[in-house]
Amino acid sequence: QRVVGDRWGRTVLELGGNNAILVMPSADQEVALRSVLFAAAGTCGQRCTSLRRLLLHESIHDSFLQRLVDAYSTLPYGDPLHAKTLVG
Repeated sequence: QRVVGDRWGRTVLELGGNNAILVMPSADQEVALRSVLFAAAGTCGQRCTSLRRLLLHESIHDSFLQRLVDAYSTLPYGDPLHAKTLVG
């Protein structure tokens, strides 16, 4: 970053296609949870925006992760040809 700054350049964080969501304690936890669930499961990995990495602040890690596990248990798994199946 210093080398780039010395030449008046800008630093860009490139995640190389490994899309991440960073959730901080100040985030609306309900919106974050729904966003993570959609990005990871709602797209079923079929979009370039599908979530591959989830970064949670340590102060919310355990509670957020438990809520995410609980949310995953409500997803309709099954035959991908069935209209009500989300993950299959």
